[in-house]
Amino acid sequence: MPALSAAPVNSTTLRAEPLESPPSPVSVQFAAPELGEHVLLADPLEYRVRVTLDAVGPEVTEVQISLDAGRPRRLSLLAPTIRLGELLSEDAKLAQGSHWLFAAPVLASGLVPKPGSAGARAARARRFFVGNLPNEAEGPSGAVWLRKPDGTYNGQKAAESILFEAFVFSAMGLPIDAPITITLRSPAVTGQLSLASPFVLHEVPSGAYEASVSALAAPSSTTYFTVNRELAGGS
Repeated sequence: MPALSAAPVNSTTLRAEPLESPPSPVSVQFAAPELGEHVLLADPLEYRVRVTLDAVGPEVTEVQISLDAGRPRRLSLLAPTIRLGELLSEDAKLAQGSHWLFAAPVLASGLVPKPGSAGARAARARRFFVGNLPNEAEGPSGAVWLRKPDGTYNGQKAAESILFEAFVFSAMGLPIDAPITITLRSPAVTGQLSLASPFVLHEVPSGAYEASVSALAAPSSTTYFTVNRELAGGS
């Protein structure tokens, strides 16, 4: 049964503008790890994550991959593989237990495509485990991924329209049509955004932001980004 659409909500003071996901036949799949795989290497940071891509056209510029709520990393279309350790921030550790990987092809527009007017966007998730621990966890079994925003946005131009792109996945790692809520917190802006993804927020003030994304099918996930309108340069 299709998910019920929630009424759009924007309780922030910022203007939101919906975007259309561009079409492309490209698809991505995880080759490693396998679904529910236990990574038992002495040094799991050396484990190599691999994805495969099909129907890659000239409109596809890169594939991005994230570990849990970490910042997306760019992979080469010719060699889409990366060590787990390269997906961690400098001060983060790879804890034993359950983890999620997320991957998506990205077009020159900066958006993740979908195959046509219908169907889900071309993103995938993969749950795996570090160590020989029980597979099951209490609570929702799916996952959410806030691919954008991330990092630092410097200058007036970068802050003019900041992209928000979020996904909800089933326990099998397939994208599902489910309402999401993004809670935005900063000294300048606080509020909730229950809007169809993707969308942009215009004229975002300077500050450090916390963005938490939630859905009924999955535990919430939190990421951070910074806006410096007074600085020159790009994100």
